[in-house]
Amino acid sequence: MRLSSVEGAFSQAHVILTGGIFLTALALSLGAEPWHLGLLAAVPHLTQIFQLIGAYLVEATGRRKLIAILGAGMSRLLWVALPLLYLVHNSQTAVAWFLAIIIASSSLGLMAGNAWTTWMADLIPERLRGRYFGFRHGLIAAVTIAASIMGGIWLDWGSDNLGESTALTYIVVVASLAGCIGVILLGRQPDIPRPAERKAPRLKDLLIRPFKNRSFRRALEFFLAWNVAVGFTAAFFNVHMIRELDISFITIGIFQSVNPFLGMFLFKRWGRIIDRFQIRSVLLVSGLVVTTLPIIWLFPTSEHPGWIWLIAILSGLSWTGFNLSAYTYPMRYSPRIGRSYYLAYFYIVSGLGFVVSALAGGIFAQTLSDWRIILPAIGGRTFMVHHAMFIITAVMRVLSLTLLFRLRDVKAEGTIALVSHIGSHIWRAASWGRPFPRWIRRLTSSSRTA
Repeated sequence: MRLSSVEGAFSQAHVILTGGIFLTALALSLGAEPWHLGLLAAVPHLTQIFQLIGAYLVEATGRRKLIAILGAGMSRLLWVALPLLYLVHNSQTAVAWFLAIIIASSSLGLMAGNAWTTWMADLIPERLRGRYFGFRHGLIAAVTIAASIMGGIWLDWGSDNLGESTALTYIVVVASLAGCIGVILLGRQPDIPRPAERKAPRLKDLLIRPFKNRSFRRALEFFLAWNVAVGFTAAFFNVHMIRELDISFITIGIFQSVNPFLGMFLFKRWGRIIDRFQIRSVLLVSGLVVTTLPIIWLFPTSEHPGWIWLIAILSGLSWTGFNLSAYTYPMRYSPRIGRSYYLAYFYIVSGLGFVVSALAGGIFAQTLSDWRIILPAIGGRTFMVHHAMFIITAVMRVLSLTLLFRLRDVKAEGTIALVSHIGSHIWRAASWGRPFPRWIRRLTSSSRTA
């Protein structure tokens, strides 16, 4: 567990410096258009088919460690070629090669990720998964903060003094080094021998077996709908901050650090909550808060961007619980034998919704890029295509959350008990340690016995 945590820290440094605002800045510097950004956001989900290839190799050979190391190593080494694209004078050609490298890197990484997930699922006992992954995510959050802020400072300074392309090249080099160190540490991770299947499974069995599991199927329906809702605007929050709100890279780096900073303190607590309460309840409560975030994005302007800090805080409070629940849920409802197929199926199908939605969002943004509407009733405020997209994604998120009521969980304590648990901590913090009012305690206790 300790070795996996250290490996995760270096791997996360690679992930942060090759994603988020840095990936967006790299794409824009090469001449990417809105539909390119939509495709870029869809790549991690578009390449989910390699989860199935990874699952097949795991079950056919049983060599999860080798598959994870080879896939992760080749995926990260491909990034070394990206700075060479600045030598290509045609922007369309450069962007095409850029997307090709990103797709290849993502494909190899996902193949390795499937092997790693099934590997960790066997190494970490189920009773400790919530707490351990909560701790690991907290450590990763600390790395995210450091990489985001230091990367943002460097990109602001380097763009002014060295040029944006040179500054981004250095970031890619540092990210590649961190990723290679992560792969070396991954090679030292112990493995549990696992025999290969005597007979290679048929494709028909791979597709049908997980779908026959009712609980797994209903969870899949929810995450498919949720990814459709989230994917529509996934590529455009960073673009909105850079182009419409005129926010500096260091400010964006600090903004993106608030979420992992809160995660350092909340991941472990959310892990305990997941171990105690229904995952469905955690998804519902945190998902409701996540749904409000696109609405708040309607308020910041270039003159008054302060609203983004409220978004950052609420995002840190809610996405930590939601992502940790989404990470552990497919593990809980997939059998040990054939788990790699279940996980591959889960990420492929749920990711398909993100792909379609992200591409649709990119086309929507490019088609209506010049759309503007001025509302005199609110002081002549101008709304643009990004604001329309924020409203659309909020509505879709609300609709997708209704599918949670079809899920079942093995835990006894449900949503009301979870709200009471969270509310009691907030109440104690706000009232200097005084307990909940008696009538609220009676209400929640009766809901548990009902």
